[in-house]
Amino acid sequence: MQPSSPARDARRLLLVGLCASVIILLLVWPLADISLGGDHYIHLARRFASGFIDVDDLAPRYRDYVEWEGHKYLPFGPFPAVLLAPFVRILGTGIPLVFYGYALSVANVLIFRRVLGRIGVTGERNVWLVLLYFGGTTYLSVTLAGISTFFAHVVTTTFLLAAILETLGKRRFALVGLYLGLAAASRMTAAFALPFFVCCLLHPPAGAAALVKIDQRKKLVDVVKLLGGLAVPLSALALYNQARFGDPTETGFGLALLYSQVLESARAHGLFNIAHIPKNIFMLLLAGPRPVGGEDAAILAFPYVTPSPWGMGLFFTSPALLYLFRAPLQNRLVQAAWLAIAFMLVPILTYYGIGYVQFGYRYALDFMPFLMLLVALGLPETMPRRARALIAASVIINIWGAITLSVWI
Repeated sequence: MQPSSPARDARRLLLVGLCASVIILLLVWPLADISLGGDHYIHLARRFASGFIDVDDLAPRYRDYVEWEGHKYLPFGPFPAVLLAPFVRILGTGIPLVFYGYALSVANVLIFRRVLGRIGVTGERNVWLVLLYFGGTTYLSVTLAGISTFFAHVVTTTFLLAAILETLGKRRFALVGLYLGLAAASRMTAAFALPFFVCCLLHPPAGAAALVKIDQRKKLVDVVKLLGGLAVPLSALALYNQARFGDPTETGFGLALLYSQVLESARAHGLFNIAHIPKNIFMLLLAGPRPVGGEDAAILAFPYVTPSPWGMGLFFTSPALLYLFRAPLQNRLVQAAWLAIAFMLVPILTYYGIGYVQFGYRYALDFMPFLMLLVALGLPETMPRRARALIAASVIINIWGAITLSVWI
């Protein structure tokens, strides 16, 4: 019998995790009810394929749309629908949106593994980190639920990871900018990751395959290429907004119909406002599970605690992410990742909405690629038992969350 090895054991665990995800899907899919409308992007893709930019045929039961001058529009970033349009035209609208998310998630796993390889994280650590990202964060519940607002996170992840891989590899910065722009055309917060790529351009990380002596003129040319690539999707997005609302900067989020008095009251303080920061920080870091039956229950019923549909703090849902604080600050890649996270938190923390319904703080998925870089660089080269235990705990917590979320929706 061939002796076991940590890397082989980790691969087996990853396989078990993937099988568990399939089993969860089969168990919770009959329980999930998306009749209130969760496949907006399928409708928008079909309209794009027919040459229209509205969703006038969207049924009244659907949420999160804008009524403007006799038409219905979606406030979401349009690129996921652009991506789907060829498939919808060929295959029709019968394939649920969630299955497109599964296909992209396979690509995300492969890209992320290559990103880890670029920074020298291979073998057992590589497999455990893949398991953490896709099974031990809110990415799992978002992918399994698969409604439109969640699907946008999956698409954003794909193109941010592609931009990072290109930056650490061939360094074709026009392509990096294009990938970043496509991520931003899915969720605009991705555009705020630009400092990461500028930092890596000016100071190439040691893991970059194309690391050579670069003169200042070459750096300037690369900056122009990066910004040029980014400008293409953003310009298309501006034209899209101009065609809908007569304003290239109007996305529709400030005009969208809301389904909660809490959200309406929050938006009354402004779409973006520093007044929203305390609540967002609380939800990002401090919010925990709720007692079953509420705080005023005389006796708590089994299982005693339940996730809050408003979300929970990042380290409650993914305790293994604590390893990000061990990443060495003198490392240029670590500095660039923290810079991206700091800039991306500006629109996230000042935004009026905190996400609802969700498991965990799903907006953190926008900067999760950079968090995972920090975790990867913070993990010891030999995986300690504590790290394996925290990753396993993260996976168990997010399986719980995936089941709960699928019942909620």
